[in-house]
Amino acid sequence: MDSFTRNSTIVCPHLGVRGRVRGWSNTYLLMPLLLFLGSCSLIQPPVNIPSYIRVQSYTVMATPSQGTASANITDVWVDDNTDYRGIYQVPVSVPILKTGPTTISLQAVVQEDGIVSNLLPYPFYTTYTVKNVNLQAGKLDTINPVFYYNPGVTKFAWPEGDFEGTNPLHATSLNTANAFITTVKDSVFEGQKSYEVNLSPGHDTFSVTSPSTPFSPPGSYVVWLEMNYKTDVPMDVGFISLTANSNPSTQEFVSGVNPTSTWKKVYINIGAPLLYYNQNPYFQIYFYATAPGNAHIFIDNLKLLYLE
Repeated sequence: MDSFTRNSTIVCPHLGVRGRVRGWSNTYLLMPLLLFLGSCSLIQPPVNIPSYIRVQSYTVMATPSQGTASANITDVWVDDNTDYRGIYQVPVSVPILKTGPTTISLQAVVQEDGIVSNLLPYPFYTTYTVKNVNLQAGKLDTINPVFYYNPGVTKFAWPEGDFEGTNPLHATSLNTANAFITTVKDSVFEGQKSYEVNLSPGHDTFSVTSPSTPFSPPGSYVVWLEMNYKTDVPMDVGFISLTANSNPSTQEFVSGVNPTSTWKKVYINIGAPLLYYNQNPYFQIYFYATAPGNAHIFIDNLKLLYLE
């Protein structure tokens, strides 16, 4: 004899009884009731079979003026017909309780400041939309989105950040490390050049800033830094708030990156803390690290992006 399931409905037409059994799943406890009901029938609640959208991978496209297409999109924000369905780690099969022609929209989600729990849609990528996906119950439809930098709103404030031309980083008075552009193949992330920092006893402090011409915060205060990096030691990233005379006013730590033996990509939200210093008209990005012994830091593809 099969066990009842929770919230099953009992129908006894000959007794005029219709009721719902709640919170019971043990056949033996229900045995007296079964004997009494005799020929009563059991109606199970209807089961809705979802359709599925499979996101297996993604692609980021960039023009030469936008720099690298390297990305670290960990999740996607999923909408169907403008209804929010959730944020899912890629790859994933997303269940959707709809059938028929449906518009599926996917937004790229990144880890803010490299923190796994801080998931935000990246404001500079376009939304990938597929119209009239014919959803069918139990059927799996695969959509692999392609994301672009939104050319209508995304601005790039750091065009030299790939180190293929001039070096955009400037050493501060604290810097004692040996830092330079390298062309050694094993030290280059992509292209022909990357930025290398050698730390050693007596040369144990790395301290540089972005170009000597400071940036003006946009009115939106939506400002992010992209960076590819590989490092033997922790490295701090932040900004220096400058007065109207370009004099340093405040140095604010924003985020840090941990040691990694492989190249990684990070997205750092500069705009949120920058808003607290909106009384100052300019700012510069800084990088800082120290090491008790020999260590190396590699940086490539610095991008400072903002929305006007």
